[in-house]
Amino acid sequence: MTSFLLALAFAVALWWLGTGVVLALQQRLRPNASGTDEPPAHGVALGVAFGALGGASALVWAAGQSGVVASLTGFTAALVLWGALELSHYLGFVTGVHRRVCPPGARGWYRFRLALGTSIWHELSVAATGLALLAFLHDAPNPAGLHAFLVLWLMRWSAKLNLFLGVPNFSTEWFPTRLSHLASYVRRAPVSALFPVSLTLASLVTVALAYHAHQASGTRALAHALPAALLALAVLEHVLMALPIADTRLWNRLFGLPPTDADAGADA
Repeated sequence: MTSFLLALAFAVALWWLGTGVVLALQQRLRPNASGTDEPPAHGVALGVAFGALGGASALVWAAGQSGVVASLTGFTAALVLWGALELSHYLGFVTGVHRRVCPPGARGWYRFRLALGTSIWHELSVAATGLALLAFLHDAPNPAGLHAFLVLWLMRWSAKLNLFLGVPNFSTEWFPTRLSHLASYVRRAPVSALFPVSLTLASLVTVALAYHAHQASGTRALAHALPAALLALAVLEHVLMALPIADTRLWNRLFGLPPTDADAGADA
């Protein structure tokens, strides 16, 4: 239990900081002086690429090592790699085949194809990264980083599908101007049948990982405890999509971001 609690504290701190940094960067980095929706400067692109390469390299290195430091390094590297992939999308480097706002009458498969088209290249890049890591590291002695990346990947897909099908609460004000069309694909409605299925499966896996962390020791304990803590946070994020809580203010105040309409509404 001690290993899980320590892993949870570390995961919460790193997840909170990483999420805030990504949000702050995608809000503050402007495309160019003219304010158009062109991608940011080459220096920013190089920074994102370096973050992705450095995170992937550190993750692979840590997977072959043993010990607490290696587990924490692999976990941290997975979050750095994930953050770089997310920034590549938010900053307009790797997006999709179109930037169309969802037509008012779009339904079913047609709406899904349009939504997928907005970020298909990004989805494929994430999938390629995840599959490559899984192929090379599936039998690695220290899978903490690999498991963390898989949790982020799968729970992100779960969140996006639930947003597409409908959730009562989500802050689209965070989308940068260049991606404002994505808000039109978020459906504000009572949760769909997928929502309880997602929460139940994720919760069961969290409990299973926590149990294995309790039964193991050392590197193996952290290899289960760190992904379990991250998965517990992902479950919390899913729950917040169904509750009228303006969680945006927590990062806005910490990182000095401008208040959103959702914050203003919650304060009224």
